[in-house]
Amino acid sequence: MNSEYIISKWAMVRRNELVDVPEVFEVHEDFLHIMDIEEFEAAFQQVHDIFYQIYTDISYHPERFGFPLYKHNEYNYFSKEARETRSKPWDIFHFMLYMFECAEFKNNICIIDAEKLRAINKVKKITFLIEALTDYGFIFIGLKDNKITPSLKYFEVDYPDNRNVLLILSLAAKKVMTTQLKGVKNHFSPAVVFRNGFISWNYKIFKDDLTHCNLAEGIYYVSDKLHKKEEQDFVEMMDKILMDKGFSTDKADNHEGPSIRYYDKRSNATYQFAITSFEGDLMLELRIRNAEKCMEYLKGCSDRIVEIFRQTDKGCQNRINGTCKYGVKYIFEDEEKWHCGCYRAPFRISPIKEEIPHYLKLVELGNKR
Repeated sequence: MNSEYIISKWAMVRRNELVDVPEVFEVHEDFLHIMDIEEFEAAFQQVHDIFYQIYTDISYHPERFGFPLYKHNEYNYFSKEARETRSKPWDIFHFMLYMFECAEFKNNICIIDAEKLRAINKVKKITFLIEALTDYGFIFIGLKDNKITPSLKYFEVDYPDNRNVLLILSLAAKKVMTTQLKGVKNHFSPAVVFRNGFISWNYKIFKDDLTHCNLAEGIYYVSDKLHKKEEQDFVEMMDKILMDKGFSTDKADNHEGPSIRYYDKRSNATYQFAITSFEGDLMLELRIRNAEKCMEYLKGCSDRIVEIFRQTDKGCQNRINGTCKYGVKYIFEDEEKWHCGCYRAPFRISPIKEEIPHYLKLVELGNKR
C-alpha cells in the first residue's frame, strides 16, 4: 500500500468489503442454462480475484486509475477531499456494473450498447478506467484511444482467458440493476453500495431467481462482509440476544462500513448497541452516557473491556468547533477521559461471544440516571 495517499487506505478498506466466495454455493437454475455449476463457480471466483487485485493495485498506484492523489499530511479526516476519496475506489466497479448491464452476446461475442451506456453511466474519467481494465485481461474492440465517443453506437469486450467471466459479469450486473437498483437515484451513497451485490461481489446474488434479490437483509448486511467465522458467530449470537429482549433494528451507513443499530423501545429513540464493520474490522458500539456508573463493575471485567475505558478520543469536528453536545467525559485512573458521541456510540470494542453479558450490563449501568 502507498501510505502517502488517502485513497490507498480506502482501497484496502473497500477490498475488505468483498464477500468471500465458498468453494461450493447455491445457484438458481435460471442462471445455469449457459454453463454447468462447476464452470459457474470457477468463473465467479475468477471475477472475485480480479476485483481483489484491482483494489490492491489502486492502493499502490491510484494514478493509473485517474483517482485523486490527496495526501494524508495535507487534508484532515473531516475535509471535503478526504470524504470524497473514501468512495472513489468503487468507481471502476460502478463503471463495470453499467457496462455489463449494457452487454448482449452474439456468437459468443460480448457487444456493449454504447448509446445505452452513455445514458446510464454515472462515473467520470472512464478513459482511465478502460485503460486500467486492459491490464487485467479485458480487451476493448472498436474504441479509439479508450474513449466512448458521442457518435459510437457499439463496441466489443473480450476476456480470452475465460469468456464465462463476461457472462457472469453481465448476469450479475443485469440482476442488480433490475432488482437492487431499480428506482434508486443515488447509486453512490454508502447505504446503497453496501447492499450492492455486484460491488461486493456477493455469491448470494445468484441464490434467487432473476427477479428477486434478498441480499443484505438482517445481520447479513454486516456479517457477509466479515472474514472470520468467530466474528460471524458473534453477530448471530448478539443479534438473537438483543432481538429476544425486544430490541428493534435499523441499518446505518457511514463511509467506514455498514452497521446494524439496536434500539430499546422501552427507553428512548437512540440506539443502545451497534454491530459495525469499521474499516473492515468487526466492532461493537456501546451507548454508555455515564461512564462513572460503570467503574465498580469494571473491577470484575477483562483487561480488554477495561482498556476501552482507559482510552480517550482526540476529538471530533464538533469538539474542535466547540459545539459538541454528545461527548462523554469522566475520570479514570486519576485522568480525565473523553469519548465522542456525535457520530456513533461513545464506546467501541472488538467483541467476543464470551463477553456479551458484560456488554449488556455496562450499557444498562451506563444509562442509569
